[in-house]
Amino acid sequence: MLEKKNLAIFRKILIRYYGKNKEPSMESVIKPIAYRYKIAEDPFEEFSDQIIKDIRNSLSNEIVITHFHFQDLYSYFKLLGEQRSGEIMKELKSIIQAHLRPYDKLYVLGPRSILTLSPDCKTEVVEARFDEVVFQVNHLIVDYEIQFMELDSPIDSIEPIWKHLLVSSKST
Repeated sequence: MLEKKNLAIFRKILIRYYGKNKEPSMESVIKPIAYRYKIAEDPFEEFSDQIIKDIRNSLSNEIVITHFHFQDLYSYFKLLGEQRSGEIMKELKSIIQAHLRPYDKLYVLGPRSILTLSPDCKTEVVEARFDEVVFQVNHLIVDYEIQFMELDSPIDSIEPIWKHLLVSSKST
């Protein structure tokens, strides 16, 4: 009984909105939603495009891409909750930013990965910057792996970076 009543009310609202003679189709109801909320086919496409764009804009000589792969902190995140987990990630990010130049870029890829772009730099220089960095948040010392990739020419796709930096970190 209640469902029929709700359906009748919903029908009245639709008729009032679209008019008495015009029966609304599902497409006419959904279309405005699709325009209002831009739905991307690939959620990471814009992110990857931004990295490629930043590499192209920064590539005057060479650029060093650094990938920080942190230990799995899921057990800590589970115990500490969402807010404290966010604070840990923010602290890890700020430790890395403290060792970057003002025009270097930093991207948080996930709870275990941070990527940096250092234009006009050599791998040896970036290695020296992070040589003795200890990621300590309160009493927790976070273990990590670091990979470097040097580019001296523009790239059209993010795929070589993912293959070199991200895939190699999973195999180690």
